[in-house]
Amino acid sequence: MQLRFLVLFSIIMLIAGCGGGSISPNVPVRPIGSDNSDSRGRQIVDEYLKRDAAPFRKNRIRFTVTEEGEAPKVYEIDTWRKQMADETTTLTQIVAPPEDSGTSTLTLEAKGKKTVVVTYAASRDEFRETDTNKMFFGGLTAGELLGEWEKFDYKFIGESEVGGGKVFEIEGKLKPDADSVVSRTTAIFRADNYVLREMHLFGGNGEEIRTYKTVSIKDDRAHPYASRVEVDNRVYRSHIVIDVLNREYPANIDDSMFAKEKLKLGVRK
Repeated sequence: MQLRFLVLFSIIMLIAGCGGGSISPNVPVRPIGSDNSDSRGRQIVDEYLKRDAAPFRKNRIRFTVTEEGEAPKVYEIDTWRKQMADETTTLTQIVAPPEDSGTSTLTLEAKGKKTVVVTYAASRDEFRETDTNKMFFGGLTAGELLGEWEKFDYKFIGESEVGGGKVFEIEGKLKPDADSVVSRTTAIFRADNYVLREMHLFGGNGEEIRTYKTVSIKDDRAHPYASRVEVDNRVYRSHIVIDVLNREYPANIDDSMFAKEKLKLGVRK
């Protein structure tokens, strides 16, 4: 159960907006200009992270996981996120199906440090920490789904028209000192709002291993976001549909929501 939950949590973080970024909501980002392709690629990523940023966020997310030869499995999850300039903390809790309800996890992202995923094992009455490189159910890692944008160097590929609107395409290559199952990425952003429209991940052998596609966007005036994303895992032949059912930006979320003891309370619900 615990390993299954961890990978479900990881999938959610892509759309819930953790993003692994260190951009503060209040720090201006240099405008996209006509600089060289390397700096422009980084500027596009920074603009995406800035627009995604918010001091506090709450989500209700439903997602359907279909593995080859098996019936779809449907889950609903709540997330609470607190984001500061150099640190992001997110509590995630399953609310459906009933047999998994209450299972919780805490993700700690800090600039210059490895992201840590914390769960509570009720059977042993202990907290467990997992890094983002561990392979979970379905062959997905927490790291690839969190984004971990800082692990890659980016290059601007070009502009084009897709579906009647302009998009930017960038390529990311894993930095020499970084560790990831993903060696290269390509990403397409809408030019008008910088919502991530499509992303392709490639393994060390150069073959594509994952595909993410945004099929629906919520045109929120302040924070437009991908409200439905479909993920294809080409290695394990699984398909995931992720729907953001509700998103709120509360003025504050009490710090007690992000305490480790909250994980114990969730398990006991």
